[in-house]
Amino acid sequence: MIEPLQPLMNRPVAQRVLTQHGVDALVLSEPTNIYQATGFWPQLVAMGQAGVAFAIVPVDASAPVTLISSQFIHYLHDVGAPPAGSPVDIVLYTAPDGLDGDAAPPMFLSMPPGGRPDALDHFAQEATLDVLERHPAHPDASAALRAATQGLSGRIATDSPIIAALLGERLAYTPAAPLLRTIRMIKSPAEIALMRIAAQNNADAAIAAIQSVSPGDTYEALRIAFYTETGKRGGIPLFLSTDSMTIRKRDGVIREGRSFQIDAVSHYAGYHGDYGRTVFVGEPDPVILRMVEAAQVANDAVANALRPGLRYSDVRRIGQEAVARAGYDIAIPCSPHSVGLYHTDEAYAGDALHFRKDDHLIEKDMILSVDCPVLHLDAGGNVHLEDLWLITENGCEALNLRGSPYLTIGR
Repeated sequence: MIEPLQPLMNRPVAQRVLTQHGVDALVLSEPTNIYQATGFWPQLVAMGQAGVAFAIVPVDASAPVTLISSQFIHYLHDVGAPPAGSPVDIVLYTAPDGLDGDAAPPMFLSMPPGGRPDALDHFAQEATLDVLERHPAHPDASAALRAATQGLSGRIATDSPIIAALLGERLAYTPAAPLLRTIRMIKSPAEIALMRIAAQNNADAAIAAIQSVSPGDTYEALRIAFYTETGKRGGIPLFLSTDSMTIRKRDGVIREGRSFQIDAVSHYAGYHGDYGRTVFVGEPDPVILRMVEAAQVANDAVANALRPGLRYSDVRRIGQEAVARAGYDIAIPCSPHSVGLYHTDEAYAGDALHFRKDDHLIEKDMILSVDCPVLHLDAGGNVHLEDLWLITENGCEALNLRGSPYLTIGR
């Protein structure tokens, strides 16, 4: 049995956002956007073949999303046929690139002489034929897109100039990016499930990497260890930020008595974890230990207060006031940001096309990181503390095990 596709996008939120902007549909061509809209990863688009797959997300959350893809890729990737009432409909084209004329017959792989039949291939072929029986194939992606959007007559939001080039002047166009960033901030149940895995895997990979190195090893060895541990857990590393650039440039060696911050980011099935800790190499310096204590005060205050109805600025104030009340004269930003399909997955102020930090209202089903690095420079090292939080009905839930605010090497 081949499972049918399921959208990852929060469709009710998408309906609200599209309605507010007077948009009839999202018409998407970028791989991450197609993936969120349909649950299908368009590998050929990610490889650089623009315009070979599309997703159409209508404003009505009860209407299905349409995926447009190559028939052969649909078959080769074992995509299930959507059942009646499915949230994803599929439209296929069959002719290879460069062929003119009508749609070609569907193409499937055959057994070599003397080969053995693949039982699963039967299901893949049947699924593809089921899709083609519902929607006869088009000769190419452009024809499929024009046919699938024929019922649209108003304003659509697009993520690439290729869509307007293919559809012409029949429709009015607006950039999809600001709308998508707003939609992505409130996660669907499917996205929350993936974020749980991503957050914990990312933290586990960072901890395992720290545990694998010793004084005298290099920061580069630590980075490679994090990348390796991420891969073991089915993830893809994005970066491991360690120590200050100056220290890494001097000789790049992890020294006994030095403490340093890590900021570890990787993704699982496209969704990101974000985890920060301080690493003590041997016995911690008292100055660094005091900075870690202050960061923990901020982190705990945020954990106790984070809930729907606050704004980002409230989170900063709550963390910083807690640090001051505890008697620490230490600068900690307590800076929130949304995390999901991107490390910074949030709408920009004023729907700008370039990043401008906004003071967002915090809502249920958001997933936030609250960065608590210490903004002081000391010869003994630097400090960071960061976890991922799911906003619940009345509070928040840590998506990674919080454990200790620091890790140790060589003790």
